[in-house]
Amino acid sequence: MFEKVVAQIKPLDEAAMAQCQLRLDNLTKPLGSLHAFEHLACKMAGITRRPRPQKSVPALVLMNGSRRTMGMSDTFAAQVSAQLICFDIATIEKPTTEQILQVMEQGVEIACRASAQGTQIIGVGSVDSLDPTELEKIIEQVRGGVDGVEIINATGNLEVAGLVGIMLGAASNGAAIVLDGSLTSAAALVACQIAPAMREYLVGSHFSTEPHQAEILELAKLPAYLYLEMNVGEGVAAALGISLI
Repeated sequence: MFEKVVAQIKPLDEAAMAQCQLRLDNLTKPLGSLHAFEHLACKMAGITRRPRPQKSVPALVLMNGSRRTMGMSDTFAAQVSAQLICFDIATIEKPTTEQILQVMEQGVEIACRASAQGTQIIGVGSVDSLDPTELEKIIEQVRGGVDGVEIINATGNLEVAGLVGIMLGAASNGAAIVLDGSLTSAAALVACQIAPAMREYLVGSHFSTEPHQAEILELAKLPAYLYLEMNVGEGVAAALGISLI
C-alpha cells in the first residue's frame, strides 16, 4: 500500500508557482514585500497545481483527540473553519510492526477521506508529546539515514505512526500539511525518510518552546512563521498556521 501512496506524491507544480509569483509581483506593492505570505501563496499554488488556489474547508486531525482539553482545540479549529477530526488509537506498550503499519494505514485513509471532501489543507496535532530523549533518538536516527518505519519500530510510538500516515496520505492527494509542535515535527522528519518528496508539502506553523522543536525544523529545512512562545500542543499552533494560508 505505502509504495503506491509514495509513488503518488508529485513534485510541486513549478509552472503554477511561477505564475502565482508573477501575479504577486504585479500587485500594487513593493516586490517581495509580503515575504512569508508570498512564499506560502506560491507553495499552495505548487501543491494544488493552480496559480490561484481556490479556497477549501481545511481539516485539523488531532491524535487521540477524544482526550483533548475540551473547548481549546475546538475553538481554534472553529476560528479557521476547520473540520476537527479525532484520530484515537489504543495504547500499546510494545506494538508490533504489523500494528504500526495498521495505524499508518488508518492515517492514510483519514487523509484520503478529507481530501475526497475537497480539503486541500490538513493540520495535524496531538494531545500527547514526546519526551526529549525520544526526540533525540529520532533526530539521531534521521541524521543516520535510518528508514522511517524502522524509526517508528524503535520508538514504538503509535501516534508518530498515525501522523506519518496522515502526512503521506495528504501529500499523495495534493494537500498541504500544517504542523503543530515537536511531536508532529518529528513525525514529519520520519515521514520524509519514507517519502522525501513529501517535504515540499509541509508547512511549519510556529517556533515552540518545546525541547528540540527548532532543531527539528532546521533539520527538515522547514521555515515556521509564528513566535508566540507557546508550549501547548493539541493542534492550536496548526490552526494558527492554517490561518496564515
